[in-house]
Amino acid sequence: MLRSVNRPRLSALAWTSAALALLIHCVALVHALRTYGPWMLDLRTAASLLGWTLGMLACVVGAERRNRVLATILLLSAGAGAVFTGGEPNFAATQPPSWELTAHVLLSMGAAALLFAAAATAVLLLVLDRRLRDRRIADLPNSLPPVDQLEAVLFRLIGAGFALLTLALFTGFVFVTNLFAQHLIHKTVLSVIAWVLFGVLLIGRVRFGWRGRQAVRWTLFGFALLVLSYFGSKFVLETVLGRHWG
Repeated sequence: MLRSVNRPRLSALAWTSAALALLIHCVALVHALRTYGPWMLDLRTAASLLGWTLGMLACVVGAERRNRVLATILLLSAGAGAVFTGGEPNFAATQPPSWELTAHVLLSMGAAALLFAAAATAVLLLVLDRRLRDRRIADLPNSLPPVDQLEAVLFRLIGAGFALLTLALFTGFVFVTNLFAQHLIHKTVLSVIAWVLFGVLLIGRVRFGWRGRQAVRWTLFGFALLVLSYFGSKFVLETVLGRHWG
């Protein structure tokens, strides 16, 4: 995928490989969910589902050739998530999932994937900014798009991720009950703080033209809170305390 930026004849091989990997990942993930119960999202299965979502997003992002560096990063992340596919979960299903819970999970994973891509874009912007400040223009990879175009991609990803995160939080507040009993209060508070940060960043972009390092810092901090709210809380509950949500 990365080489196809400067060698278009490799595009067919790149897309075929990506599609085959995503198909196999999907089959393995569905098999695991059917074997151990629908939406038995322990920490490993959640990482696998997020990885598959990142792979799908990589195909959308990589449709434009100059964004294939970002698509490559997302595909590598998808491969890392695929490693966790399969294996018996740490807990058993207590009841079949409702469509409301299914919608909440899918919206949450979609938001996480989009904001993960935004964080990866922010890191690329940080690398480009440092090289430009050090006047190392000759060292800039020609496979990367211009800074302005990369910033536009960043805010498109943040905008889409913010919209899905808003829907995910809304469905969580409406359909998920007993937040304290299910050990969800810490996850909820951190997710809301991350939502506020991304919202302020988008308003700052529209009203005050925020960009550059300021936008990168807000993006990375907001994404770090989001990761801590879900995977951090889930790790502590399942690994340290031996509990789970639901």
